[in-house]
Amino acid sequence: MNCTTEMLFELPLAAVSPPPGSKNVRLGQIVTGPGGSWVPCATKVASGFFYPGLFQVGPGQRQVCISDYKLSCSQAALNKAIKIAHSAAA
Repeated sequence: MNCTTEMLFELPLAAVSPPPGSKNVRLGQIVTGPGGSWVPCATKVASGFFYPGLFQVGPGQRQVCISDYKLSCSQAALNKAIKIAHSAAA
């Protein structure tokens, strides 16, 4: 895990693996910066809500969802994910 990924997981957000059965329904453009390249997404979970999510581009990386944000709109989840991706890439 690189320094940027460690900082991301130290944020006061619940960054968790996507729940079983969840599906990425919207993907944003890759956000690239000194902290790496990140893909923001909106992930729909079984309850019908959407979590903002992101994953770092590169071998051995994994996707995370931010479960602190339980949103009813996929676009709102994607917008939040884009903001988080910009912070992670900074």
